[in-house]
Amino acid sequence: MSSARKGLKIGLKYCGGCNPEYDRVRGVEQITERLQGKAEFCPPGNKDLDIILVVEGCATACADTASFEGKEVRVLTGPDDVEKFIKGIEPLLKEEVKGGSAD
Repeated sequence: MSSARKGLKIGLKYCGGCNPEYDRVRGVEQITERLQGKAEFCPPGNKDLDIILVVEGCATACADTASFEGKEVRVLTGPDDVEKFIKGIEPLLKEEVKGGSAD
């Protein structure tokens, strides 16, 4: 396997959106803008993901995450969670930088 991979691979899963209390898509846009060049967003079934981000439209958080067992899963349920997610993965971003530069 090559260590040339750049940034974290984040699987992105949305809930069904039956009762969204905020603009989920805008929240993800904010995250992708802030993490540009540091993270790659992929479908949640992609291989070699570092983390799964489940974007829920409300606090009910009903999206099925059973297929992610054993993986690190972070959940957004409102606009305040956008900043919390970014701050929460900063240690992973630093780890990725260290891991990518070591031989």
